[in-house]
Amino acid sequence: GSSPYYLFKEINKQPQIKDLYPLAGKTVEVVRHLLKEGAQAGNITRMISIINDEIVKRLLILLEEELGPPPLPYCWLLLGSEGRREQTFRTDQDNALVYADPPDEETARRAAAYFERFAKAAIDHLVACGYPLCPGEIMASNPKWRQPLAVWKQYFDRWIMTPEAEQILHATIFFDFRPRHGAFALADDLRRYLLSRIRRQEIFLLHLARECLTSKAPLSFFKNFIVEKDGAYRNRLDIKHRGIAPFVNFARVLALKHGVKETNTLARLKILAEEGQISNDLATQARHAYEFQMYLRIVHQLQQIDDGEEPDNYIDPSQLSDLEKRTLKEAFSTIERLQEALRTIFPLR
Repeated sequence: GSSPYYLFKEINKQPQIKDLYPLAGKTVEVVRHLLKEGAQAGNITRMISIINDEIVKRLLILLEEELGPPPLPYCWLLLGSEGRREQTFRTDQDNALVYADPPDEETARRAAAYFERFAKAAIDHLVACGYPLCPGEIMASNPKWRQPLAVWKQYFDRWIMTPEAEQILHATIFFDFRPRHGAFALADDLRRYLLSRIRRQEIFLLHLARECLTSKAPLSFFKNFIVEKDGAYRNRLDIKHRGIAPFVNFARVLALKHGVKETNTLARLKILAEEGQISNDLATQARHAYEFQMYLRIVHQLQQIDDGEEPDNYIDPSQLSDLEKRTLKEAFSTIERLQEALRTIFPLR
């Protein structure tokens, strides 16, 4: 039962949506099995994403059968870590829906009504499968994130033209989108549009790059780990935001600058090196550093699940072996190298 392929078969043969509810929980056993086999973190997060993808797709197919065919072609989009195929356990839902531009008002009304019912039902079912709601309401059930293609293009334009804090935050979540189900051509159109608009907006990329420089590596002057001083996570380190995010942000800003369609961080780094946009040496170092931190995060969360706790991103450095501590410090020093590279690419002095 811990084989991913067995789980895929299970998911795709379910005749009713409620039969999918217990299947997402089986991801834990698959991950445990992959760790035992010595799989790398990048492959583990990819496998978690593939399982989640299969559940979403099966759920949407069954929901279409239940509600009848949609009045217009649509595409279900995955955003944030789902869009990058970088989920660990218990990632909030981040999704959206784009549909074809309606030819007339009557179709527009029918489409809006259908997709409202469709999206709200889909999100409720996903919650029942064990995928928590997004606290920021970045989900297709929010009417703002369930729009025709033309409206999405307006959103993207607005964010690129006015790079303020909220727009930058939206960009980091939405610009990592990928299609999951439906008319992929709509998502491809949106990706092409985004890349063509961004290439002319150096100022937006500059803001994104500047944002990358605000996160400091969690190492003190004497190369000790900087941990939380007080509160529930005292003496722990937020590996997701302090350690992993700088790599994700670095890969994103350069992927957008150079028109790279890929959203996965490891794949972006590989492509950027192949295209000569960053050195092979930096790409390799960044990939190792990123993957090692992802590995620590997965092991930490699996341990929490085994202990009956809610998985989080706060690791305790004192629990690491000497080799792990040394490797983690090297990973954190790589953040400084990435920031140095950004300073040479963008006028950020």
